[in-house]
Amino acid sequence: MMSTASRYWRDLLEDFEEPTRLTPSRSGHRPAATVHAASIGWDPAQTAALTAVADRIGVRAQDVVVAAWGLLLATHAGTDDVVHGALIAGDTTEVLPVRARPVPSRLMSAHLRDTAEQYAENVRHAGLPAAQLAEASGVVDGAALFDTLVRCGALVPDPADLVQLQVDLGGAGAQLRLSAPADLLTEADVRLLLVHASQLLAAVAAAPVTARLRDVGPQSGFEQHRAVRQWNATGTAREPGRCIHDLFERQAALTPDAVAVLQGADRLTYAELDAAAGRLARRLAAAGVGPGDFVALHLSRTVQTVVALLGVLKAGAAYAPVDPAQPVERIRGLLRTLRVPVVLTDPGALPTVHAVTEAVPTVREVLWLGAPGLGPAESWGLAEAGSVVPREAREADVAYVIFTSGSTGTPKGVVLTHAPVVNLIDWVNETHAMGPADRVLFITSLGFDLSVYDVFGVLAAGGSIRVASDAEIRDPQRLLSILDSEPITFWDSAPAALQQLEPLFALRAANTSSRLRLVFLSGDWVPLTLPDAVRGAFSGAEVVALGGATEAAIWSNAFPVGTVDPAWTSVPYGRPIANAHYYVLDAALRPAPVGAPGDLFIGGDCLALGYHGDAELTAAKFVPDHLSGRPGARLYRTGDRARYWADGTIEFLGRQDQQVKVRGFRIELGEVEAALATLPGIATAVATVHGARAGAQLVAYVVPEPGVYPDPRDVREHVATLLPAYMVPAHVITLDELPVTTNGKLDRRALPEPGEDGPARPPYVAPSTAAEKAIAATWAELLELDQVGLDDNFFDLGGHSLLITQLIARLKATLEIDVPVRAVLDHQTAGAFAAVVEAALIAELTAPVPTPDATVAAV
Repeated sequence: MMSTASRYWRDLLEDFEEPTRLTPSRSGHRPAATVHAASIGWDPAQTAALTAVADRIGVRAQDVVVAAWGLLLATHAGTDDVVHGALIAGDTTEVLPVRARPVPSRLMSAHLRDTAEQYAENVRHAGLPAAQLAEASGVVDGAALFDTLVRCGALVPDPADLVQLQVDLGGAGAQLRLSAPADLLTEADVRLLLVHASQLLAAVAAAPVTARLRDVGPQSGFEQHRAVRQWNATGTAREPGRCIHDLFERQAALTPDAVAVLQGADRLTYAELDAAAGRLARRLAAAGVGPGDFVALHLSRTVQTVVALLGVLKAGAAYAPVDPAQPVERIRGLLRTLRVPVVLTDPGALPTVHAVTEAVPTVREVLWLGAPGLGPAESWGLAEAGSVVPREAREADVAYVIFTSGSTGTPKGVVLTHAPVVNLIDWVNETHAMGPADRVLFITSLGFDLSVYDVFGVLAAGGSIRVASDAEIRDPQRLLSILDSEPITFWDSAPAALQQLEPLFALRAANTSSRLRLVFLSGDWVPLTLPDAVRGAFSGAEVVALGGATEAAIWSNAFPVGTVDPAWTSVPYGRPIANAHYYVLDAALRPAPVGAPGDLFIGGDCLALGYHGDAELTAAKFVPDHLSGRPGARLYRTGDRARYWADGTIEFLGRQDQQVKVRGFRIELGEVEAALATLPGIATAVATVHGARAGAQLVAYVVPEPGVYPDPRDVREHVATLLPAYMVPAHVITLDELPVTTNGKLDRRALPEPGEDGPARPPYVAPSTAAEKAIAATWAELLELDQVGLDDNFFDLGGHSLLITQLIARLKATLEIDVPVRAVLDHQTAGAFAAVVEAALIAELTAPVPTPDATVAAV
């Protein structure tokens, strides 16, 4: 039978699942045996003020200290639910857990009284061993319930395993001492935490009776001014009134004969591109398209893609990228949502697009752009529009909409105007000296906003765009060959796209003639090894990590990656760009202390209008800017967690909600779950991500209806008809029921790893030939498996694009053969792929060796 004390502690701690952790402001090795400590003395007047406010509220000064420690921990740990140890001398000799759940809008006096009452109740129910207190909570078995402590009374020796604040109020003036093990906090962290403890107690003592928790914080006015003003001193004057295509038109007038865009034999000069885009703009105007309209782009990757982008903007309209590979119903949904009047496509895709748009009544016309290979004058399947003059766009007009994954199951369209994009283009081109000698290898999808700079930014600088074909993008070997053999100066992608090439760098001779000078990486974590690998493969290349959001005009912060500090856990996020503002805020929307996790907000002249057709979501994500002092200014609530370094650099810590990133793609888990739930026989579904950063994989868990036994492969195939490829789970795991915590919430920690209960593997078939044994062993090593059978599927075992490249690189290094990436996609089982490898080896061994005479004869 449960005792009264056990029941009390269970009721207090049962749903507390994650211990409160203070993290050091910078990573790195620190000796475990060392304890850092610092002290501050208060004069009698300060101590008297603290006692006076306690008397006014009806609690003891020691109770105020205990409550203040909980508030300080909540701020520095970046959480709204804290458990810490507390001991007030004279009440008990036992350190007791205290739970604090501060609400910023609550009266400070009420919070202080509640904390005092809780501590008194805790003392009355003292006596349970620490292990039983931890068991009463929801923390993982064996984990300590807390590792921070506040002690009121005479100062005692510092513990070696706890972060401890000691406050002695026994004299005329108070003494504050804070200590922490060196493996938990740095010496600077300890000093800052102590100063903040002192400042918070002083703020509590000086606060009026009407003060709320959000009004009382630990930071000084200087610290807040530094975060709000000094670290956001990015103001830069810009020429007003410009649109994105204006930047191109100015450059076209300066360098009409320079090459603007090319792919193989197809190329257009600036003058030819301007003329072709102008013809499209007039044709769109004749179709009634202008400012406020969206034109859908259903295009493959050719030089005509760039014509389409510019032509739509010249018509005063906005473009909406549509990935031809997306499921038909998803495409129809986007067209309906935007009320698209015109769709631009390729000649070969006309039947498909007509079939898609027949069910979309707003689409009045489907126009096609000429096939590659035709001259600029013949590159149109469109009649001239005569004298119809397009209506001009203004900088506040919409330029494009990009759809990202939506938590409700419906994609959300982020709407951008011209002005913030022009600001971004100006910043990149000025900061990185982009000019006519630059050429980008354009590999990004139009649905990924990096493409906006790759096209319009490079053209604004007078550079050229080398459009990579769909086939080239799928083949890392071909991309590396282009970087080695063509005058590419600029690479821009998510880290995963470049990381596919990294295993191939060492398989070629060092390229001393490469012209690659600038590498932009954004959209996801940058692997710590990648910058040095890039510089080793392309001498002289500068690597820049960038961040931001589609909602903030592509990039709004940057960090040039020089020497990679061994103490880093990730490449820093960096600083805001020109006219952008970045804030890391606590729960009360105040700047978070240096080193403390907080919510990341973006402000300034870089923000999108909002989400198309969704005023409620727009209002929730774009909130009033209470920090800049500019009337009508907004902040974008990114949903990211971050923290400041002491110099103002921002470190990205990850997402705080159900939105995740897998190899650079933004995914709302709710949209994946909604799609799974629509499938026949599925009662409920949950999606999550296993693995970190480059190794992250989307995993779905489905609970079938009674009597239904879904095949995981069939589930994946069906959901692929509803979602883009990057949102299709790598694994589908069937469960009898979803695991829940004791309070009925989904227990994500209890969801099985893919290897525990993943897709059913076929019966093991042992490899027999040398090639089969080599492939099975290589796959097992790459996929971290004990063994691989001939019928095992590479992707069902957890393989993905980055591992394909590593596989190809290993075959090159060990067997000295070149196997195309496509071979893995077309032959996904170990046995089938081994046959391809064996054929390649035989071809290599039986190839005739040319004799000197034969070589001369061939010439």
